[in-house]
Amino acid sequence: MKKKIVSSMLVFSLALSSLIACGKKDEEATENNQATVDDQEGIEAVDDSVAFWEQTSEDGRVRSYLTGEWVDPSYGRQRPVAVMIENTKACLPQYGIENAGVIYECVVEGGITRMMAVFDDYSGLDQIGNIRSSRPYFVYFASEYDAIYMHAGGNPAAFELIDDKNLVDNLNALTLEGSKGKAAAYRTGKSEHTLYTNSEGIDIGIEKRSYDQTLPSDYEPHFKFAPDGNNLENGEDCQALQLYYYTNKPYWIYNEDDGLYYRYEFNQPQVDAISGNQLTAKNIILQDVAWFTYQGSQYLGYLLSFNTGTGKYITNGKMVDIVWSKDADTEVTHYYYADTNEEIQLNVGQTWIQACQASGEGDFRKDNQFYAKKSDFSKAK
Repeated sequence: MKKKIVSSMLVFSLALSSLIACGKKDEEATENNQATVDDQEGIEAVDDSVAFWEQTSEDGRVRSYLTGEWVDPSYGRQRPVAVMIENTKACLPQYGIENAGVIYECVVEGGITRMMAVFDDYSGLDQIGNIRSSRPYFVYFASEYDAIYMHAGGNPAAFELIDDKNLVDNLNALTLEGSKGKAAAYRTGKSEHTLYTNSEGIDIGIEKRSYDQTLPSDYEPHFKFAPDGNNLENGEDCQALQLYYYTNKPYWIYNEDDGLYYRYEFNQPQVDAISGNQLTAKNIILQDVAWFTYQGSQYLGYLLSFNTGTGKYITNGKMVDIVWSKDADTEVTHYYYADTNEEIQLNVGQTWIQACQASGEGDFRKDNQFYAKKSDFSKAK
């Protein structure tokens, strides 16, 4: 089949009236972000010369490596846990992913997407998942955080990275499942959509495999954060956006009141089953990645290591062009502003990374509609 270029997403701009409103909101957001840094309860203001990661609060909290938020050092300075999450209509709603600091979403075979939720704090969660199988690109992403990686089996390419190359310490839920409270994973039914873990189960798995939870002394945090907020003053308006993923048809709507993007898929809000809250993101990174199909199979591969690409960074109702670079299998992927080549600074909060197929066989997007108003966009089928 002849190869066609696949657009990774649709971007939606508001009219001139919203531009005027955004200017006022940006000023308010800058003031609010500064207040967040200096005036949080129990937070000791620090001089700008102090490194972001060296900051501590009066009650001993540290900055999360995943979100930049103030967290308890008991988990804020230990290895994170990355859990593979199913994302089909049959599995919804998912459990516990609202608590993740970073979420990856990638296409797997058949056009469906799968997620990987990266937690530094998974405490107090009675159910997480459901858990699904690994793909090689998720192994690469998990290794960038030195994360302990939980999955339910995987394809041969994934196990080559896990078993042969030892890129990650892994918890294979299929070999660790049992009764709830006594095993790393448990089932709520007989179907493939019923395998879960929880806070206790993760700890049981880590103990069973004798994994060290201490981060190495030379650990490099994955992201840089803007302590005073990043409003992307030179960015384009991005009040709503839709990804090309054609099975779940996900899209995001920006809420100016709280500065978050709200997630929808399968034509409905995507919620966390534990809290009932709609999933949100403070930062969205679209990472365009060249891809291929493994010979003799339908499994996809992404060209990540020793590679570069383009994308978008979206936050606070704005969007800018970026480029990304990953120098080796376990090296952190760095994201840079396309116009300055400076590394991007995220806003404090949860980040979603949407890996998008930059090109390949077939046209995965069925139309080229653009929506100028949120009301029109939310009614889209």
